[in-house]
Amino acid sequence: MNDQARNDLMTLLSIPGKPGEELSVAVHLCRELVAMGVPAECISTDKAHEQSEYGGNTGNLIVRLDGHGRGPRRLFSAHMDTVPGAVRAAPRLDATCSRIVNDMPGKALGGDNRTGCAVLMQVARSLCARERNHAPATLIFFIQEEVGLVGARGMDVAQLGETKPAMCFNFDGSLANEFVTSVIGTKRFTIDIDGIAAHAGANPGDGVSAAIIAADALSELNRDGWHGVVEKTSGRGSANAGIVQGGTGSNVVMPELHILAEARSHDAAFRDEIIAAWKSAFERSVDAHVNHAAERGAVRFGPGPTYEAFALSDDTPVVQAVLAAASECDIEAECVSNDGGMDANWIVGHGIPAVTIGAGQRNVHTPEEYVDLEHFDLACRLAIQLAID
Repeated sequence: MNDQARNDLMTLLSIPGKPGEELSVAVHLCRELVAMGVPAECISTDKAHEQSEYGGNTGNLIVRLDGHGRGPRRLFSAHMDTVPGAVRAAPRLDATCSRIVNDMPGKALGGDNRTGCAVLMQVARSLCARERNHAPATLIFFIQEEVGLVGARGMDVAQLGETKPAMCFNFDGSLANEFVTSVIGTKRFTIDIDGIAAHAGANPGDGVSAAIIAADALSELNRDGWHGVVEKTSGRGSANAGIVQGGTGSNVVMPELHILAEARSHDAAFRDEIIAAWKSAFERSVDAHVNHAAERGAVRFGPGPTYEAFALSDDTPVVQAVLAAASECDIEAECVSNDGGMDANWIVGHGIPAVTIGAGQRNVHTPEEYVDLEHFDLACRLAIQLAID
């Protein structure tokens, strides 16, 4: 792969863009796309951020390259946001090891998913060079993937082209020779606990601690196998309490606590069974804790971002297309399942079959993150082959 792709990636890794703050990334991409020959009128944004629970300063960035060639429209996708821990990353090219590493201690690099964005830039360059002698293609750079695939959920399908894309190639992940054709489904949910406030020194017995209600419920769930890996006779999945926030001060019995949790499974009914077990555990814990006046707290469950599982068979046209492109590029590839969740869940949900292709990300979301340039280069080659085939 030429140096341009790696230079694109290095620049993208240096731009902050946590969920809800992707505008600076979108501005950079727009500037570069116009410079390489994409007409400005072919670039737009939708209003996905307006339906987001988290707000945001821009929608999904959409690039239509209609071309004059025959064949169904193809969609190429990646997401612009990185985890907040990647803000202020300091990427450095380590050519000796064929890696991009991070010189900022304690920070993630943000290869998830600036690698995918850089891959899509190479698709645009390749198609521009063909002077529109190609089948219609659309590129979409999603927002807010890291907080529940929110941008993909809110995608305006009508902006993708006069005819809906027949297939999608989503670039996100590690190995470019692994094609994700089956992805788990996830339900995020909120748990809001009301305790009873009291002075923690003068009269703690008048209070009911929301923290204790949560601690006992989570302890029960963990003990009974409903937290972490969940394996029951009725199904298999996982569950996690990811965010716990509450309290007003050390001298006040905690009056409220908020939890954001999730349940994952390829089986939608089993996800509901996991959540039902969580509800029962928290309700029992509320009943078990009273103050001196026999008063109890309360608990409320609410919905969070959700996406459904999917599985594509090997004879699906999008799977056949990516396998054929891999063969043309002399890549020995395999189709795999993924338990992480990705934009492809909602792309498929919108009626566009999607395969996700790795782009060289390693140890994502951690201070040990780096980009494997060999697999990044493979992803670029594969994407271009898919675009011009």
